[in-house]
Amino acid sequence: MKRYVLAAVLFAAVATPASAYTSYIKPEAFWVVEPTVEVEGSYATSFFTPGIALGDSLSVINPEGQRVSADRIAVTPGGTTELQAELARGGTYRISTGEVTGQVANLVGENGQWRVLGAGETPPADAQTTTLQTVTVADTYVTRGTANRTAVDQNIGRLALHPVTHPNQVLVSQGFQVQLLFDGAPMANSAVVLYAAGDPETKLDRYVVTDAAGNATFTFDAPGQYIIAARHRADMPAGSAAAVGSYTTTLTFEAVSELHAETEIREVQAEPQRPNRARTPARRRVGRQ
Repeated sequence: MKRYVLAAVLFAAVATPASAYTSYIKPEAFWVVEPTVEVEGSYATSFFTPGIALGDSLSVINPEGQRVSADRIAVTPGGTTELQAELARGGTYRISTGEVTGQVANLVGENGQWRVLGAGETPPADAQTTTLQTVTVADTYVTRGTANRTAVDQNIGRLALHPVTHPNQVLVSQGFQVQLLFDGAPMANSAVVLYAAGDPETKLDRYVVTDAAGNATFTFDAPGQYIIAARHRADMPAGSAAAVGSYTTTLTFEAVSELHAETEIREVQAEPQRPNRARTPARRRVGRQ
């Protein structure tokens, strides 16, 4: 009970009043043989059940750290964004939303807490007010052939979950270590919550508080697909649309009982370089329970 209360307090301190969804990206497979993979992304209240599509701004970073075009991106009526990526080279690819900013909310202080002002509502003359904007990042990694760290070691966004353990080599017996950073500096004493498939985002009873170096190590009861989430509230940079940012970063990965066999990818295929990505209907849904 005490652990749950601590996590709830740490997350409540940074949660956005209007927040009800958390973004995720999940591939159909985290370790692939064929030179292609399909990925699903959505905002959800339960993992991994799609709720609201992410949009079409997903990016692919290849094993050399270069951004490459996706073969197909489609926003579906079912609330998902589906991406097909060509994995021309052997190594680890990163699929990311990058930093996504939400709408600006007007907040008013009331009874020691912030609440969102209603449409047309005017706060009392002596009330404390501010503006807040959500800033989200969702990441996942896919490896073909042999794992490498070039794409893994790139930080995206102000609030970054940097994998210390390679995210495609997470063993149930050894756990998964990540480092939480904000503006490149380690974040100490911050809760990072672990969710399993099927968990609602309100389930906060499994988490790790980072140490002085910003490190958190997760353990697992069984193999499976998981997502970790970190949140932080901070002043926005000068010139931003809001005074305060509510930052949320997630990382989807798989914990396995034994490592995948590595193979050499000898032939380098041409990577797609499309200035304008085709918007075609989704062929099929991926990642559904």
